[in-house]
Amino acid sequence: MGRLVQICLVLSVALAASAQKAKPNVLFVMADDMGWDDWSSHGSRQVLTPNLDSLAGSGVLLHRYYTHALCSPARSAVLTGRYSHTIGMQGRPLLHGEARGIPTTERLLPQYLKELGYRTQLVGKWHVGHAYRNQLPINRGFENHYGARTGFMDYYEYNSQEAWASGPVSGLSLFRDYKPDFEAEGYITDLYNEEAKHIIRSHNTSEPLFLMVTHHAPHNGNEDASLQAPPEEVRAQRHVELHPRRIFAAMVKKLDDSVGDMVATLKEQGMLENTIIVFVADNGAPTVGNGANSGSNYPLRGVKGSPWEGGIRVDALVWAGPEVAEGNDWRGNIFQGKMHASDWLPTLLEAIGEKPPAGIDGIPQWKHILENQPTRQEIFEIDDFTGYSSITLGRHKLIVGTVNAAYNLHRGGDLRGIIGQPPNYQQAVLNSKAYAAITAAGVPIDVEHLEENKEKATVTCGEGVAKECIPTADKWCLYDIIDDPCEYRDLSDSLPGLAEVLRFRLAQEEERVVPRTDKNDPIGSERAMPKNFNYTWETFMDLEPYTA
Repeated sequence: MGRLVQICLVLSVALAASAQKAKPNVLFVMADDMGWDDWSSHGSRQVLTPNLDSLAGSGVLLHRYYTHALCSPARSAVLTGRYSHTIGMQGRPLLHGEARGIPTTERLLPQYLKELGYRTQLVGKWHVGHAYRNQLPINRGFENHYGARTGFMDYYEYNSQEAWASGPVSGLSLFRDYKPDFEAEGYITDLYNEEAKHIIRSHNTSEPLFLMVTHHAPHNGNEDASLQAPPEEVRAQRHVELHPRRIFAAMVKKLDDSVGDMVATLKEQGMLENTIIVFVADNGAPTVGNGANSGSNYPLRGVKGSPWEGGIRVDALVWAGPEVAEGNDWRGNIFQGKMHASDWLPTLLEAIGEKPPAGIDGIPQWKHILENQPTRQEIFEIDDFTGYSSITLGRHKLIVGTVNAAYNLHRGGDLRGIIGQPPNYQQAVLNSKAYAAITAAGVPIDVEHLEENKEKATVTCGEGVAKECIPTADKWCLYDIIDDPCEYRDLSDSLPGLAEVLRFRLAQEEERVVPRTDKNDPIGSERAMPKNFNYTWETFMDLEPYTA
C-alpha cells in the first residue's frame, strides 16, 4: 500500500510540474523594406545592427528564409500559414481605397494563440485590409492594436498620402483600435517602441503573451519626405557616404535600438527566459521603383516586387530563452534549410507544444531549426496580377513571366561607400541592450563567433556574367542558387529537361491561384476619401461619411 502511495505522489508531482510549466511568450518583430545588405549579420560594415546580431549570435540565423515579394502578400502568409496566391492576396499591396483583405474565413495566428490562452497584442503596421471593421486586427484575433492601417505614412505627422487619379489624397493612418490618434507626438519608431515596452511592463505574467511589432522602418514615408530619421541619428551615421543611404542607416539604427529596448524590457520583467523572439523583413528592399528607400539587397539580384532572390530572400532570425529550448549546442547556428513566411504559423504552434492545423501551406520547422536539419524543398512565388511566377525546388530555381525591367538588375553596389572608419562592430555589440539582457539571462554570446558568422553569412557571387537571362512568358530562366545565389548564370539551355520538370510543377501550383477581388473602382475610392471621415483612413465600407 505504501509503495502505491509513493507512486501516486510521484505522478501527482510530475503532473503538477507539467501543468505549471508556462507556455512561452512570443515576440514577433517585422521590419518593412529592409534589404539583405541592410543587416550587419550578413556582412555589412556600413549598417550596424548590434541588437539583432546579439539575437542571431545566440539564436539561429535563418540564412535561406523566403517571403513574398511585396508587403501585403508577405504579411498575409505570416498570419495565415498560406501562400498569398491561395487566398487572393498576391501581387500589388493593398491600396488605401480597396475593400480587399485577408478573407475573414481564414483563421489567423493570433486567433489560434488567443484560443490557447495567450494575450495577443499588435503594435505597428497592419496593411491586410481595413475597409470593413471585421477586417481590423481587433476582430482578427488581436485584443488591441496601436498603429497604422495602411502601408506607409509620415514618420512624424502620421498622415498617409496616396496618388489617386483625382490627385494626392491624404489622411491620418494612426489608430488605437477603432479611434484615430490625433494626440500622438514623436518619431513613429519611438512611439511603437514605447507602446511595446508598456505592453510588456503591464502584462500579467501568469498568462503567455503574443506581441507582434510590425515597424514601418525602414520603409519610406510619403513622397514629399520619403526618408525620415532624427537629425542626431543621421549625424551618427556620417561614415555612410551617400546622404540618402545615411538617413536610411539611421532609420535601421532606430529599429535595431527598439529591438534592444524590447529585449531589455522582457528581461526586466522576468519574461525573457521563457520567450521566443522572431525577427524578419517583410520583403526585399526597393532600391529602385515605387517607394525606393536606398535599401540594398546586394549582392543578390533584383528588388522588392520581383521574384529574384533580392526580392524574396530576406533577413530573419529566431531566438529562444533557456526555459524554452534547453542546451546551447543550437545557439549561434546558421540554418541553411529553406524557410518561408507561411511556415511561422505552424512553427510557432509547434514551438509552444501545440499541433499545427492541417490544410495549410506552412511547414512546422521548430525542431528542424533547433536540430539544424533542413526539411522544406519547395518555394513558390506566384503573382498572376503582375505576370510572373517562380519555383525553387532543391538547389534549382525557375522564373517565368514578365518582371519590371528595372527590377531585373543587380542593385545596391553603389550604396556601400564608407567615409573614414565605421563604428567598431564588436564594441557596438558589447554595448547593446540586447547583449546585456541575453547574457544576464544566462545565454552566452561569443563576439568572436559573431564575426565568424558574419563571414559565413556573407553571400559571394563570383566574377562577371556568364549567361544573362530576362524571363518572359515563353523564355524561362533557370539557376542553381547554391552555386549561383546571385542568379548570374542561366542553365535553361544546358538543362532543358529540368526546366520542363520545374515548369510542370509550377503549372500545377498555378492551378491553386485564387483570383484577386479588387474593388478599387471610382465609387469605392470616392467613398474611402479621408475628407469624408475627418481626414482619416477609416473603415469606409461600414461607416457613413461624417457630417459637420
